[in-house]
Amino acid sequence: MDKLSVLSVGIALGVTSALMSMFCALAFAIWPDATLDFFNAIMHGLDLSAVRSTAPISPVRDLYGVLGLGILGPLAGVVYASIYNVVGTGRR
Repeated sequence: MDKLSVLSVGIALGVTSALMSMFCALAFAIWPDATLDFFNAIMHGLDLSAVRSTAPISPVRDLYGVLGLGILGPLAGVVYASIYNVVGTGRR
């Protein structure tokens, strides 16, 4: 099993997480009801409308979320790749 580059996986997951957050915010801004319906569907029937915020979407709040995931994503990617490399090579 080939080893993963810990840094590369971390960066890839950080960028992917940030992009997903941006696309999600854009979808909620353009199609709020359809986006909520989509997430209700992928949550196996959990009704997310009960926790829907009535506050308007703020670009600053969205940016905060994008940056947060852009920071947490690389950390999760580094942990994932590190565990993968240990499990994949049989080292302990």
